[in-house]
Amino acid sequence: MLQLSTKSYLSTGEISRYAEKVAGVAKAANLIKKGAYIGVALEVAGTGMSIHKACTTGREEECRKAKYVETGGLAGTIAGSAAGGFMGGAIAGTICVALSVPTAGAAGASCVVFGGAIGGKYGGDFGKELLGRVGEIIYERVHE
Repeated sequence: MLQLSTKSYLSTGEISRYAEKVAGVAKAANLIKKGAYIGVALEVAGTGMSIHKACTTGREEECRKAKYVETGGLAGTIAGSAAGGFMGGAIAGTICVALSVPTAGAAGASCVVFGGAIGGKYGGDFGKELLGRVGEIIYERVHE
């Protein structure tokens, strides 16, 4: 259907170039995945430090509020990053199909990886803002 033959693949070395590109994309995806674990750990640590700072200043009210707002923001960051990464990868995958054809799929795969990373970043920012506000609303309803 694509008018490709085994002979043309073997004589041009197309398979080896394709394999190198796919291996490079797989390595980048693996690094991004490991970076996501590190990012979650840093986000949890940062949230803990924010709550600790608010609670060690001696103001009981700020401590309680920080627990609600910061915890909501953390949940929003993690959930938003996951959702944004999924949606960004899916959207990029649909858009980048045109790039996949001439590069035998390698450009499309890398496009999905980067689309997912960008979607995760902006989804996390949006989720943090949204659920941080929800945490503030819950705090106001419970404690006021």
